[in-house]
Amino acid sequence: MLALIEALPRPVPVARPDEIGDAALVERALDGDRWAMETLYRRHVRRVTNAVTRMIGRTAEAEDVVQETFLTAFSRLERLREPAAFRGWVARIAVNEVRMRLRKRKWLRRLALDRETDDVSLESLASDAASPEVRAELARIDALLQTLDVDLRMAWTLRYVEGWELTEVATALNVSLATAKRRIREARLVIDAHVGAHEGDGR
Repeated sequence: MLALIEALPRPVPVARPDEIGDAALVERALDGDRWAMETLYRRHVRRVTNAVTRMIGRTAEAEDVVQETFLTAFSRLERLREPAAFRGWVARIAVNEVRMRLRKRKWLRRLALDRETDDVSLESLASDAASPEVRAELARIDALLQTLDVDLRMAWTLRYVEGWELTEVATALNVSLATAKRRIREARLVIDAHVGAHEGDGR
């Protein structure tokens, strides 16, 4: 991604990156300012990468999604009506790309054509101090998430794994706040019921 940005002319920055808001950076990027594009990329890439990796579950594919996300964002930057909203806009692009890939994966699995394996899971996020019981429960939740509708799974992951605010989840999913809340609640009810049933079996 940065290699492509390198090809653009590079004006001398007039301020430190942390002193310039997204709106100003977007305006400069629209004028072909390579430094502004690079700053936007560096400012938001970690957040996007973390979310994409958790949602898609595969490190290599996540890297492809992140690169595609920022390429799309910069190529369509003139469509961003509110320059200050770049953070939510780029998250929405990422979510759309993840959604398409997960739905395609679902069909490939039905046809037994998905030969890739997930290498990112809730269990892998557990601390070294986590007990075997906790790890086993996280693995069960991972398996349960695979059975949920893609939109429910993404909403739950962004809210409870990534810790995004409800408004951020709604923006990324391009839905109303009420719809975002409903999707999160539906996913949580399924997972809570599963956890509750499992704990009951262990009594």
